[in-house]
Amino acid sequence: MKKIIQSALVLAAAFYAANLWAVIYIWPDEKGAIEIADQTNRLPKEFMALLGENPPDKKQQGNAGYWRDERGNFHFFRLTASEPATPKKIEQVRKNSYDPEKDELLRGKPNPEVLTATVDKILAPDMILLSNGDKVRYTGIAWPAELSRESASFKAAMEYERSLIEGKTVKILFDRKKRDKDGNFLGQVFYGTNVYVNADLVFKGFAQQKIEPPNYEYLKLYRKLEDHARKNQLGIWKELQAK
Repeated sequence: MKKIIQSALVLAAAFYAANLWAVIYIWPDEKGAIEIADQTNRLPKEFMALLGENPPDKKQQGNAGYWRDERGNFHFFRLTASEPATPKKIEQVRKNSYDPEKDELLRGKPNPEVLTATVDKILAPDMILLSNGDKVRYTGIAWPAELSRESASFKAAMEYERSLIEGKTVKILFDRKKRDKDGNFLGQVFYGTNVYVNADLVFKGFAQQKIEPPNYEYLKLYRKLEDHARKNQLGIWKELQAK
């Protein structure tokens, strides 16, 4: 299971950075290890001193400074006395800086319970039928109610899922809430060692993220992937934005 989670969640490398309404702060500790936080109260004093009420996109004081990436995240740096903070040196530090979106160690924490089953049929873009008769609704995502089964994106989503997992063996993980009000499983579906189906559908525009308390696992990831699909008008977003 560990291998499946680690491989399938390459998409989730952006887990910490994916919250669309908050920035993160990234800095090296005294030994050079990378620290990440979404609140400033964890920052070392030398970096806190660089921030003000409306911090600019980049700032430098002595050998400490920061820059902000296109997502608004703060990347702090600290140079030694033997490394003068010249523009060339700072640019070199930026090129070699840590990018949380490429860090495969930033994971969610799935419920350790795993169900291995065969997909008998795709019932809807957000629901599958297992060979044992159980239905699984993808947790954290949903098909938009505004689009009918006659829509082009619905047909495209169904065709894609059928080719991807129908008749295939998948692994299903659960969050805190295991079943919905109708008794269907609420699952995170994984196929093989590198496809996290829930996330894949949102990324391709075949579903949208849906908040379903208390299941919040990977919600930040879904928001990030949905933002990508919206901006590129993929699948459902092309039709929804045309309405």
